[in-house]
Amino acid sequence: MGGAVVPAAADVQAIQLALFEQEGRPRPSPTLTTPDALTADSTLDQARWWYRLELETRGHPPNTVSAYTNDLAVLHAQVGTKPLRSITAKDIGAYLEGAKQRSTRKRRLTSVREFFSFVVKTKHVLARDPTEAFYPERINLKTPVPLFTTERAELLAAAEADGPRSFVLVYLLLELGFNRTEVLNLRRQHIDLSVPDAPVIYISYDDPRWRHKERRLLADARLSAALEKLELGDDERIFAVLPQAINAMLHRLVRAAGLKRSVTPQSLRDTFGVEQARMGKDEDALLGVLGLATDPRNRDSVRRYIRLANPPQEVLSGSN
Repeated sequence: MGGAVVPAAADVQAIQLALFEQEGRPRPSPTLTTPDALTADSTLDQARWWYRLELETRGHPPNTVSAYTNDLAVLHAQVGTKPLRSITAKDIGAYLEGAKQRSTRKRRLTSVREFFSFVVKTKHVLARDPTEAFYPERINLKTPVPLFTTERAELLAAAEADGPRSFVLVYLLLELGFNRTEVLNLRRQHIDLSVPDAPVIYISYDDPRWRHKERRLLADARLSAALEKLELGDDERIFAVLPQAINAMLHRLVRAAGLKRSVTPQSLRDTFGVEQARMGKDEDALLGVLGLATDPRNRDSVRRYIRLANPPQEVLSGSN
């Protein structure tokens, strides 16, 4: 057949291996054998193998996989062959203290918290997470300053008068609690208008790290009417602009409404959170409707919404 040379089986295998490596795909583990099943008695090194495999299966990019597992290698060097069940908050504290820079400590905490979330919540190997008492280096939360009822009505009216796209922006932030990134990512195909009086919005994330933010939100006929006026294509982004343009658009609408205070996308989201708390949502429900992870810092945030939503307390006067 034209003198074609057929490579030997061993050569084919070598060629296939080379091609695989050139694609830059991470391997599940540098070891040649699969470790034993993950248990509470597994060492951190064994658990790290399973965690790497989990990250790759979820589709995390190679640099993310390497960053997480390399940070865990540092913890492994510290705790040695200690089984998972014996790793304590003291070990985690020493691991974090070993980082000299604030950014490194923050990254290490993210890596180790994600790992123990996998061990505790995904694999159910441990009942206790030794990282749960640790926060990222604390940056004081800003106190929410929600809009008053009259201010909300004035802003919505100004947005409606300005046009359907302006109304959709304010509605998403104020009535549904979107953050700015979610506003920018929203496409027409993410909104089910089958029932115009009760449209459903699907908030989704391509990055597996943010899947906990995904949720479905029920809107009302005001949103359906505004979207119909925009006549968008299915795959068309509603706000195909830079992030700064969202802030500028909102600033213009705030001035048109005659509001005298500073209003940002976050302050509208805060207003939404307080209103949801006022209507009876508890901590977990607020975390869910806002797409927040159930970590201590986020719980502090939604507790503030709950406190602000409480009825005003009567102040007793000592004078007659």
